[in-house]
Amino acid sequence: MLGKIIDGIVKKTWSDEDIQKYVGKFKYACLVYSTNADLRHYSASGGTTTAILISSLQAGIIDGAVVCKAVLLDGKVRAAFYIAKTPEEMMESQGSKYVETRFLAEVLPLIREFNGKLAVVGLPCDLKALKRWQEKDKTIGDKVMFTIGLVCGHNSKTDLIDKVSERLEKQVGSKLKSYRFRFGHWRGKIEACFENGVVETPPSKIFNDYQNLFFFSERKCLACYDHYAYDADITTGDVWLFRLKSDPVKKTGVIVRTQKGEAVFQNAVSNKAVMYEMLDVRDIMDGQSRIGPSHYNVSARSRVSKYFALKLKDPVGEKVKWHSWVNAFVTLANLRLSESKWGKKIIFLTPRPLLKAYLFFKKGLESLK
Repeated sequence: MLGKIIDGIVKKTWSDEDIQKYVGKFKYACLVYSTNADLRHYSASGGTTTAILISSLQAGIIDGAVVCKAVLLDGKVRAAFYIAKTPEEMMESQGSKYVETRFLAEVLPLIREFNGKLAVVGLPCDLKALKRWQEKDKTIGDKVMFTIGLVCGHNSKTDLIDKVSERLEKQVGSKLKSYRFRFGHWRGKIEACFENGVVETPPSKIFNDYQNLFFFSERKCLACYDHYAYDADITTGDVWLFRLKSDPVKKTGVIVRTQKGEAVFQNAVSNKAVMYEMLDVRDIMDGQSRIGPSHYNVSARSRVSKYFALKLKDPVGEKVKWHSWVNAFVTLANLRLSESKWGKKIIFLTPRPLLKAYLFFKKGLESLK
């Protein structure tokens, strides 16, 4: 009941124009979760993406899927793309990865060398780039059966995960053996496994509080306005509604966009790989009501970029209100601060209560409409 009251208080009004602008073209939206409890365990939000991939593999729709997992390279946590050809390999990719990747450089060779039908899971910017290659390269276009886009606010440079993992290693007194950025219910936890056998599962906020403040953000993300993956066949992501917080099973917000996407999703439904309930897309937008519009508003970031020796084009022509201007200023100031040596020291010496208060201030700006 309290969750519904809070949702009602913070709820925004979304016009048809808002839906078209932020979400793009789609057929319908729903709230979904995997029927496999083991599969849900390491998922970031319901296990739906993995369930759809496994169901498609078992139905012969695809022979494999291009996915991404966290790996350790020279002792550093990084993200690596690979083609998963079994359910077990698909499950290895579960959970969020908040670190920069080289999508086209890694994925195009994988697709070209693979002999079979593929699904591709990627961020909005990844799938936009892939779509261009599908259109100009028949080899790529013929192999990709469908794409799943992950709702994305922005991505982070490796500096952030390097510092967070360094802190964890110092606390435990051992080197990392494996790492998961986020899994589990609601905001979730990190899983850090160490060479001495210790397994730590701290709250994801030890990483995400910095990430949500745009410290160590990739610069390219400042110019992006695609939050919901316009070019995907299916979009999946978190639905941060308070009424869902107490639900024992975390669910995924799914936006089915194309005929191909609908066929793939209905295959998962008919095979009982997922359970779903229809949802007004506005509920998904409410669950992303802070970062969604803020992400889209490149206009505000373009307006303040001159103060930070940056030049950002404005492709959206969005109206810039005072709170959007201030939020954009904070975003770029934080990014630029994290790009300097002394700035990094300040960021990681900041007491957590002060950092949290700063994050609440930023979220407050994002909540205004």
